[in-house]
Amino acid sequence: MQLDLLLTNARAQTLDGARPEARTIGVHQGRLVGFDEEVEGASAKETVDLEGAAVLPGFNDVHCHTTWFGLTLASVDVENLPGGLPEVYDRLAAAVAQTPEGEWVNGTGYSHRDYGDAYPDIEVLDRITDGRPLFVRQVSGHSAIVNTRALELAGVFEPGFEDPVGGQIVRDAAGRPTGLVEETAQALVQDLIRPYSVDTIVSALDLATDYYAKEGITSFGEAGIAAGWIGHSPIEITAYLRARAEGKLRARAQLMPAIDALHPVAANSADGFGIGLDLGMVTGFGDDTLSIGPVKIFMDGAMSGETAALTENYEGRDHAGYLQSDPEHLRRLTLDAYRSGWSLAVHAIGDLAVDEAIRNITEAIDTYGRRRIPNRIEHAGMVRDEHLPVLAEYGIAVTPQAAFFDAIGDGMLASIGPERAPMLYRGRSFVDAGVMLPGSSDRPCADGNVLRGIQAFVDRMTRGGRRSGPASECMTPEQAVRAYTEVAAAASGHGDVKGTLSTGKLADLVVLGASPMEVDPTVIRDIEVRATMMGGRFTHSKL
Repeated sequence: MQLDLLLTNARAQTLDGARPEARTIGVHQGRLVGFDEEVEGASAKETVDLEGAAVLPGFNDVHCHTTWFGLTLASVDVENLPGGLPEVYDRLAAAVAQTPEGEWVNGTGYSHRDYGDAYPDIEVLDRITDGRPLFVRQVSGHSAIVNTRALELAGVFEPGFEDPVGGQIVRDAAGRPTGLVEETAQALVQDLIRPYSVDTIVSALDLATDYYAKEGITSFGEAGIAAGWIGHSPIEITAYLRARAEGKLRARAQLMPAIDALHPVAANSADGFGIGLDLGMVTGFGDDTLSIGPVKIFMDGAMSGETAALTENYEGRDHAGYLQSDPEHLRRLTLDAYRSGWSLAVHAIGDLAVDEAIRNITEAIDTYGRRRIPNRIEHAGMVRDEHLPVLAEYGIAVTPQAAFFDAIGDGMLASIGPERAPMLYRGRSFVDAGVMLPGSSDRPCADGNVLRGIQAFVDRMTRGGRRSGPASECMTPEQAVRAYTEVAAAASGHGDVKGTLSTGKLADLVVLGASPMEVDPTVIRDIEVRATMMGGRFTHSKL
């Protein structure tokens, strides 16, 4: 048999205990078919000499927002500008000059922590935008900054207006909106912009996954589609299908519908189907390139905006954040989704939200049994010691984002104080307890570069030069690499087809200038990505 491809002179670390290393890799019909002596003497349509480069399984970011990230690449970037708020205003003014009258001005990446805890002045924004509506996403995604025109269009000034459940229009002491809208209240404005067209989403996926390929990413989990404030269109799956057909999807995608997209389906009563998507699609539907994953359920908000639900007040504050809805409603929603065949991906950051998420997920498992695709707690921002054995026993994965340490770590530590810091976005204690910890970034809420994420798991350093939590939470480089490869595949229910370089698995790999497991940990982020391969085809190459 003639192979499609032979990769020679590699220094592959397979992460497969049966063959930890390999020098030659054989690829045929998108799969890994053998290594070293197994392919010795085989001919191939193409042979690529890797000249001693390091090779690892392709990286898998299991929690990110790819369409949103693609859209940000075409929006006004106001993240951490050195000129402070004046530079924010200047950038927005420049965008306004290019925006036709009546059209939306869109920005992204704002974080009050970067600007001395200050937010833009709504009066200045109104003057700059000159009647155009404005929507600027906070970097966390859990709040946004808008101007008066946007609030008018959203009906905020209409008689009898009330904040939606799970969100609020922030007001000053006199009751005037400040321009900050939190959590579910964002949808009041977003729904004036959405749904995005399929063309727009396809273009965003094209931009985003081209970026992913340059960083060694071959798989990702899209954490919320089709509905809610994180969805872009009720036909978002159509956009993914078209992007794949047009060669604009350069990584494998597991799509997580937002719980708002699920609805009662009029199936035969004997089926007891419950809630889902039309045609009866549930978690697991799809193929190796595009599949439906767990359903995304929000328990609370974000630590950066202090909307995550804690059991005790934020440090120096008189509030403890809030749950997205009544706890019993969230419990019922979780059980209904699980009973209907959906694995669960429950967003829970504060320790109160984590308490509720664990209680609901374990009840669902005890009542209806295990799922092939594991249940997850997205972010798991504050987890107490007593929860570790429960998470391990029930096979619940957690997705703490190491990338947050640099971007918002100092602010988070200030928000919870030193006594609670050991609970914040834990790492090594999850691994030691046998809890699945797949790698993820929450991009564009944080830097999605995987090599930077690996280093962050290892050093946990904030932008201000502090370590987030105790040194005992630092993971080893190998543990961090496995988080983005082997564990990510298992937590997504795909451990049988990817995550290690093993015979029969998908030919998804990354070629690096050096191995993250062999260099000084302080320079992992600087390793060059020389090539990325998905299904035996290079999606990026500097070879």
